[in-house]
Amino acid sequence: MAKNKSILIYAFSVFVCIVVLAVGFFAATGGDEPFYAPADGNLYLRARVVSINDTVSEYDDEGKVLSSDTFFEAEIRSGDRKGEKVTAIQNYSSYTPFNPRAVEVGDSVIVAHFEGVENWNFIDFVRSDAIVVLALLFALLLVLFGRKKGIKTVLSLALTIIAVVFVFMPAVLTGGNVYFWAVAVCVYIIVMTLVITNGISPMSLAAASGCVGGVLASLLLTFITDAFINITGNADPHSIYLIYIGDGLDLRALIYASIIIGSVGAVMDVAVDISASLKELAIKLGKPTMGELFRSGLNIGRDVIGTMSNTLVLAYMGGSMCSLLLYFYNNWANAVYLFNIEIIIVEMLKILVGSIGILLTLPLTALVSAWLYSSRPMKDYISKDCEISSDEFSEQLYKVGEFKGNKDNSCDD
Repeated sequence: MAKNKSILIYAFSVFVCIVVLAVGFFAATGGDEPFYAPADGNLYLRARVVSINDTVSEYDDEGKVLSSDTFFEAEIRSGDRKGEKVTAIQNYSSYTPFNPRAVEVGDSVIVAHFEGVENWNFIDFVRSDAIVVLALLFALLLVLFGRKKGIKTVLSLALTIIAVVFVFMPAVLTGGNVYFWAVAVCVYIIVMTLVITNGISPMSLAAASGCVGGVLASLLLTFITDAFINITGNADPHSIYLIYIGDGLDLRALIYASIIIGSVGAVMDVAVDISASLKELAIKLGKPTMGELFRSGLNIGRDVIGTMSNTLVLAYMGGSMCSLLLYFYNNWANAVYLFNIEIIIVEMLKILVGSIGILLTLPLTALVSAWLYSSRPMKDYISKDCEISSDEFSEQLYKVGEFKGNKDNSCDD
């Protein structure tokens, strides 16, 4: 009976998370389509190369190929014209620094038919299939190693991606307040992830409190730094084009939103590590004091902050490696200028604000966890976290206070 009740509560929690996501989408878009670029009449379709018809090349005096056109027949594999065979052209030019390899029979490609042009043109090779296979492999490994927790993780990850792509991005493109929607989406991701993966429990409450506190602290820090750091928002080669969307997007706000959203994963890792560790410690101690748990939480936090900060440093530097290499190559002799270039400053800002958010998450999570786990008997919390009956509970504890039973007192998800 208790198990069925727990299943119903969990299913209802997942349903609420999905409903909140749908409400967020309509609030972000007003029920209308987001402000995306209008369709231009061009047609992009998947196709499979059936045969190579001919190749026409132009050579220089030394016999080197300057340009060539490869004509091939392809079968459309998507859209209304699926099954139709068309003749497409792949262009090669020696003046272009990057040219894809020549098409071969059996290749999956993207072909386009531009408005007002008779021929079909080769655009690129289909790469998304490999990504789908990797994503399925990732999900499979999560389920194999994590079992029920792995399934929950896959669900929470899917909802996280949907929240960013179908709530945050449309909200920004339709002129919404970037700061508000960044925080709202982060809070949703935190609460949804913890509820789905760990259920409604004191551990989830403690971790969520620390995460939300860390996110709000990061937001406050972004407002403070914005007052004197003097950035324009032009932090990458493509950001300039965003000012031409609608009435122009707030590029500075987007930078700070990327900092908050980019660090929320590491913040959740730290908060869950501390909350879960203190729960297990409280089980072992039986009746710990709030001070004991709080000090233990800080000690645990000191052990994880190094790796979490490295996670942010490597993630942000890896994502901008090409730009960083170019700027360092061109400006290494001018250190004063190099370390004041906006893109360099923004990367430093992402690392520092995200790391400070992690640091502030540590004491808050430890404090809330210590208060929760010391304010009531651990029996109440363990039975909720592990979703077991009171009869099973005594078998899950190992010499905790007056309870004696099985040595395995952990929760197996």
